[in-house]
Amino acid sequence: MALWLEHLPGDPATAWPLERHIEHLHRLGRAQGALPPADEPWLTRRFLRRYVDSNTLDPELLDDDEAWRHPLVRDHFPTGLRRDMVRLHQDREWFLHVMENLPRVFSHLDMWPANVRSSDGTDSVALDWAFAGDGALGEDLGNYLPDSVFDLFLPAARLPEYAAAAYDAYLHGLRQSGWRGDERLVRLGMCASAVKYDWITARMLARAGHEQLDYGGERTVAAELRYRERGLTLAFLAEWAAEARALAPRVGFPEAPSGR
Repeated sequence: MALWLEHLPGDPATAWPLERHIEHLHRLGRAQGALPPADEPWLTRRFLRRYVDSNTLDPELLDDDEAWRHPLVRDHFPTGLRRDMVRLHQDREWFLHVMENLPRVFSHLDMWPANVRSSDGTDSVALDWAFAGDGALGEDLGNYLPDSVFDLFLPAARLPEYAAAAYDAYLHGLRQSGWRGDERLVRLGMCASAVKYDWITARMLARAGHEQLDYGGERTVAAELRYRERGLTLAFLAEWAAEARALAPRVGFPEAPSGR
């Protein structure tokens, strides 16, 4: 299968400039605004919960002082990240409740650059629909943006600019397709999807002394680069989580256990 995918026509999104990702996410919004929610019995349901529950690896490291003192972590994770990631982990069930009760759309649920190609920049082809099914409005967007950075396809320093432009493009696509819902629900779906990455901090703490490989495991990545980029991305996700906690009560959800 891997060899076959390599011979598909078009450029993989792993090599796109930022602007092409934004164009793709506009097309994603336009498609999701036009499609009916998933209703076939064989489509995926509650995917996010199953994903999060299957990735609870070494969560005790979040409270391990020695793990946070490792030079890669100490020198490259932003100040305050430990507090924010512990809070995200503690609020995990609340985030899942929010995501499961937002408006539903037919979703890819593994939407990230390695699964997208385009031959001319005016269209996109999404690959690997194994998890496709019922998802929250904004969930695919909330997956695509951080995954563009976690595997070093785009620099983390551009993530705030990228996310702002991509959100506007996605929302514009929804509106173009006729969607007339509350924009705050789109924003909440994107921001609350930060819970999908609850496991990454503990994994990074556990692997600080290991060789760092690129996506696919073919080349070594500088450990300092990986920890800096992922640390910045996790800090950005903490901001999303904070925004979700503030926004959710305004649209009818209970307050998060840790407050706003």
